Amino acid sequence: MSAETIEKTTTDRLRRYGLFSAATLRVVSQLARKQVGYTTYQAFFDEVGVTKPKLYISTQKGVGGVPYVDVPAKAKQQEGTIVLHLPMGNSLDPNQLYQVATIAAANPAYRVIAFGNPSGKPYHYREQNLSVRKLWNIAFSSRRHALVAAELEYLASQEVTSAYYVGYSYGALKALIASQYSQGEQKGLILIDPVAHPRGLRQLFRDFNTSFKPMGEYVNRTQVQTFFDARHDAVKLVDYSAGLTRPINIAIGLMLARTDLAPLIDEVLKKKPNLELAVAWGSKSELGNDAHMKVTMHRLAHEYASVRTLRLEGDTHPFANDIHLHAAIIREALSNI
Repeated sequence: MSAETIEKTTTDRLRRYGLFSAATLRVVSQLARKQVGYTTYQAFFDEVGVTKPKLYISTQKGVGGVPYVDVPAKAKQQEGTIVLHLPMGNSLDPNQLYQVATIAAANPAYRVIAFGNPSGKPYHYREQNLSVRKLWNIAFSSRRHALVAAELEYLASQEVTSAYYVGYSYGALKALIASQYSQGEQKGLILIDPVAHPRGLRQLFRDFNTSFKPMGEYVNRTQVQTFFDARHDAVKLVDYSAGLTRPINIAIGLMLARTDLAPLIDEVLKKKPNLELAVAWGSKSELGNDAHMKVTMHRLAHEYASVRTLRLEGDTHPFANDIHLHAAIIREALSNI
């Protein structure tokens, strides 16, 4: 497919949502066109400034470490920092780095710091291991600081200001919890298809498994060969099933099964009433619940003037695997919060 055709199909696909400004459509569609011109995904990474992931080791006993990439802003005048939290079990492999690079390229005035998660080899990182007590606290305690302690420590070490916390799926919950415990300046919070309400652990994993089926359709929408190549190489590197059976991810699964989104948002907004919040969800999301989300977000938008919503009609949970849709949601949210 030619660069011109991909630019047009990307514009048309995103315009149908009726959610995105002309500026967002233009920037993301032109980025899609540009991505066609790279012969390798590494060439794209190099131009954007996405380097090999590093591991930040916490100075706190029992906290462990967190893998990250830190992408500097390209624009001369930086507008802030996007702190990006990845979905459960997703490490900073080539597939996820492509997502990070796309988001950074669509928002060149922002520094982008992306935090990965424990996964299969070679991304499991022994230094990330937490004590049994910490795992128990993550799984069953209402105080989940351990889940984001290393991330918050890294941000503090970098003296990050004007931060926008962003996360998709489990990453949305991490972004929300990070907001709850963050002591620094935070400009906004963007939650993309978070788990909406509690459910049994067995049902949660059934919902996760159901969400895998439509994933390929969202990937194929992009028609960017270097993105396909990055995903192909990621699958060769990472055993996702092994990653999901790691103790930390089992603890996370137990926590997600107990999660009720609305009270957590209430808790954060009561603490930070001026915090700008944007929440995007798919109307057919396997991990959300459209009726529940509409009622919850209507109430929150009524109670807090800073709340914005983006409802994606007809989309299921894996919609963020359409890298251009994912980037458009974040860019649009940033322009309105």
